[in-house]
Amino acid sequence: MRMMCPHCQEHAYTRTSLQLTSTSRETIFQCRNFECGHVFSAVTEINRTISPSAIPNPMVILPMSTHIKRKLLQTQLDAMPSSQYQPGSHAAPAVTTSHQGTEARH
Repeated sequence: MRMMCPHCQEHAYTRTSLQLTSTSRETIFQCRNFECGHVFSAVTEINRTISPSAIPNPMVILPMSTHIKRKLLQTQLDAMPSSQYQPGSHAAPAVTTSHQGTEARH
C-alpha cells in the first residue's frame, strides 16, 4: 500500500507492520524525504465485503456492500414460490346467522 507523507506529500515507505485483529493492521511509515523525516502510523481496517468469500470464516463478521445486499435479496425473491392469491379477486365470505344466534361463515 502506498502512503503519502501528510506534511511534504512525498511517498513514504513501510518500516514495520503489525496485525492487530483479523480485520485490522497497524503500519509504521517513514517519509522518503530525508529533510522531512516524518514517521507516522496508519491503521488499515477491512470494513465491508464487496465480493463474498467462497470459504467464509464464521468468526469474521463484516457488513456486505449495498450492491451485494440488493443482489442477494433479488436472488432470494426469485427463489420464492409464487402465490396463487390475487388481491381483490376473491369476494369476502358471506356472514349469516344460524338458528342458535351465532354467526357462521360460508
